[in-house]
Amino acid sequence: MKPLGGTTKKRVMPAAESPRAPAHAAGRAASRPSEALRIEREGNGIVLGKRGSTHSSILDALEDPTLEVEAECDLHGHTVREAEREVHRFVRDCQQQGKRWVLIIVGKGLHSPDGKGTLKASVVEALSKRAPARFILAFRTAPRHLGSTGALVARLVDRL
Repeated sequence: MKPLGGTTKKRVMPAAESPRAPAHAAGRAASRPSEALRIEREGNGIVLGKRGSTHSSILDALEDPTLEVEAECDLHGHTVREAEREVHRFVRDCQQQGKRWVLIIVGKGLHSPDGKGTLKASVVEALSKRAPARFILAFRTAPRHLGSTGALVARLVDRL
């Protein structure tokens, strides 16, 4: 059989590292790595941060009472500045190691001078708008068995 029109041109897909390559896998950062995460807050202290493209199954998994995390970072005793640096290092390293589900313990602030935690707000800000955000697909206040309002569970983007 002869192709129509004489010669045929092969269609070549761009390489995976190309900025024009489609990011089909849920969790791929290549779609918009600099996109800030949208934050939703509930009255009971629950915080949810997500990219617009985050699949609902990932959001459901974040609140699953049987969720098992692959790594955790405890920020007790850190200043806000130290905590932000540690979170950035932690999520970057975990993402490079291929981990997907991580826990960030911020504490409830019970031992703070004013009895109110300061780390959670700054970590939420960092995970949604600063350098660590490029490694985060979605995050949420942790389920009860992982620390509830004193911790955040995050789904990292897949390794690029």
